[in-house]
Amino acid sequence: MSDKILFVFNQVNKKEKRGLFRECTLDTDVEAIQQALKETRYHVLSLDLHSPEQLEEFIEQNEPIDFAFVLAEGYKDYPLTLYDGQGTTNVRERLLKHNIPVSHSSIETIEICRNKELTYQKLQENSIIIPKYFVLDTHNRFCRKQILPEIERIGYPLMVKPAGGGDSIGITPKSLVSNMVELKNKINYLKRTLGKGKIILEQYLPGQEFTITILGNEVKYVLPIVAFPKRWGIRYTEVKNKEHEVRNKFNIIDEEDDLFGKLRNMSLKCFHAVKADDIIRIDIKKDSGNRLYVIDINGAPSFSVKSSVNFMANKAGLSHSQIIQFVCYEGIVKNKLIPSQYLEELITPVKKALSPLRVFN
Repeated sequence: MSDKILFVFNQVNKKEKRGLFRECTLDTDVEAIQQALKETRYHVLSLDLHSPEQLEEFIEQNEPIDFAFVLAEGYKDYPLTLYDGQGTTNVRERLLKHNIPVSHSSIETIEICRNKELTYQKLQENSIIIPKYFVLDTHNRFCRKQILPEIERIGYPLMVKPAGGGDSIGITPKSLVSNMVELKNKINYLKRTLGKGKIILEQYLPGQEFTITILGNEVKYVLPIVAFPKRWGIRYTEVKNKEHEVRNKFNIIDEEDDLFGKLRNMSLKCFHAVKADDIIRIDIKKDSGNRLYVIDINGAPSFSVKSSVNFMANKAGLSHSQIIQFVCYEGIVKNKLIPSQYLEELITPVKKALSPLRVFN
């Protein structure tokens, strides 16, 4: 391996981070991630991605590129690609076409995680408990007769959310519906704001929510598990954006808690089910009877300084820079590239801090 790493992202400022641009990376976070990558002493090439043509031109101008650290969700000139899952897979396909290995999971896994219908199908195939759900395609005319049997099977209240996208896009307090009028209003809202597409209608789980991060490949580590307050409600974007201010209210589930083993094992089953690499974050929630359900898998979780991943990493004794560098290192090794001696030296204390969190299945 020589010394070129491409960092590709979609940058926005605080005012721009809304609507279809919600999943783009804040300029302040881009700066922090760039700094973490530069600390590895590789030659970091940074690209704020707007279009496929821009990506192709950039690659041609900078070849050879050894590795790509990919946070881009799509192309900013084509906002729908940032949401519908096609963008993030297209970016990776173009990089791989130029024989540039990429960070995070495979294209297939990223696609599964970006599409909640595919996520649920894969989890069901692997006997992992998920909420009862139904997929509604809003390209088709709303048919009450078709929907009513599914509503009776699942039961009100229902959670209504887009099948695609991340960062809780399309989820608001009105995503919880208790009758047909509220359901139709929510469907119309999603069609207006995100366009026509598939919508998930699923069983509402009123219990406590947990988020779990798994790092690694051959050797895996489970970061300290976060338990959100029991009456936290629906975690829509506005709530998530303020969570960093009240993290003193969050509980950390440690190995002495009986729940830790259940959450860890359930999350590891998810990691294997979707064939993840490098890092994933899993959201699990309880129903009214304390039964655990997987409600989401994020194959490319946020690396924001204020993110849950960074919070969990800090609880494990790692800095923001170290978690970025570790995921970069794992991607390099996974692709059978030889990391630099300096990167190996940077990662040694990270592995030491993570060693108590190692899992063996």
